[in-house]
Amino acid sequence: MRTISLWSLTRQGRNLCELPLGWDGPLPLVARQTCAHGASMLQTKTLRHMPRKSCCCLALLIALVSVAGCQPKNEYQEPPPPTVTVANPVRQMVVKSLMFTGTTEPINMVDVRARVEGFLDSIEFEEGKAVKKGDLLFRIDPRPFEATLAQAEAGVRLAQARVASGRAEENRAVAEVANANAQLTRANKAASSGAITASEIDILKTAVLTARAGVEGAKAAIASAEAEIAAGNALVTQAKLDLQYTEVRSPIDGRAGRRLVDVGNLVGSGDSTLLTKLVQYDPIYAFFTINENDLLQFNRRHLEEVAKAADAGTKTDEEMRLDQQVFVGLGDEDGYPHEGRADYADLAVDNSTGTFLVRAVIPNANRLIPPGAFIRVRVPQEEVEAVLIDERAIGRDQAGAYLLVVGSDNTVERRVVTLGDTYDGQQAVIGPIGPEDRVIVNGLQRARPGAKVTPQELPPSSPPATTP
Repeated sequence: MRTISLWSLTRQGRNLCELPLGWDGPLPLVARQTCAHGASMLQTKTLRHMPRKSCCCLALLIALVSVAGCQPKNEYQEPPPPTVTVANPVRQMVVKSLMFTGTTEPINMVDVRARVEGFLDSIEFEEGKAVKKGDLLFRIDPRPFEATLAQAEAGVRLAQARVASGRAEENRAVAEVANANAQLTRANKAASSGAITASEIDILKTAVLTARAGVEGAKAAIASAEAEIAAGNALVTQAKLDLQYTEVRSPIDGRAGRRLVDVGNLVGSGDSTLLTKLVQYDPIYAFFTINENDLLQFNRRHLEEVAKAADAGTKTDEEMRLDQQVFVGLGDEDGYPHEGRADYADLAVDNSTGTFLVRAVIPNANRLIPPGAFIRVRVPQEEVEAVLIDERAIGRDQAGAYLLVVGSDNTVERRVVTLGDTYDGQQAVIGPIGPEDRVIVNGLQRARPGAKVTPQELPPSSPPATTP
């Protein structure tokens, strides 16, 4: 009788179960890892009359059930508390500041225009390059202006010649006056003896008057020629200026923009033609607006300083001067690395916005700050005591800012705080928080209020700076 052999591997060894059946080939091995209990339940008499395919399926089912029955039972195990990093807040003196936003403007922006009419001969600068005060930028054809200057100078020389001629005429007229006076004197002596008639004396008197009129005419001619000299000199000055204006030079140190007129074009005809633009980058202006309340606080602090100085017997300037230190940060910068001073404030509060315009001067030697840039402005005020914590510890939701604090039993507690200024990565907070609290600074996403955590202390770092 042909049989089917079913092998089973148990803790006691290997067992063999034979399944007698009529079939014409050996069956494949269907299970090698089954428990002893599953193998012993297989009775050969139950399979004695089963078909070949049914026997194979039953053997495979028994093997799978036996393997599953031997596995250990799954039980739920609670995961360990998440690990978080905690740090203690620091209480120290810091400088309270006011923060604003603003924009930058160049301290000088010049429209370079043609001041005389003429054809553009050459362009003497590179677009976008730095230029110095007095550098040649454009050249206008100077020949017409040279001719005008020469004509004006010739007019001056002609007037000078007229002055010389007038002086000679004056000298001649003076001599005639002297001669006429002498003749008149001799005639008067001769008239006493009857040697000359009265009519001849009248003729001599007329000669004296005519000679004097000649002197006056010569003086008038001299004055006219001198006036022509003055007018000629004015024309010469204007001609020299026009000739000088044919060389368009930079009035400031700065950076030149693109040329707006090409060589060969007529410029200065009618309106003065815009040739290019110049911008001075260093220093640069920072404009920002403060609200009315901040302005009033500034005024009151100044009055308090004046009163304290008066009580101490120290003289102080009662005028409110805006020599205030400010710090500026660009859009891609952390903090406020650029230092400057406020130098101007508007005359009145804008009643349409309730704001007050302030201007500060910021050094910009490397031309990092461009005109028209958005800036953040920090204005230091007074020194106060504050509680500081790492900025990473701040959580935010619709209810506002909060901190997650680990209690003595490692339970997480949520505390709502109000944010103040930031100081080198440290955030000033106002609320129920103190240096003795352990605040989560890393792992906020793994911590939940009321849940347990495994805290790890953050290594101590250098204290933050007290100034912005």
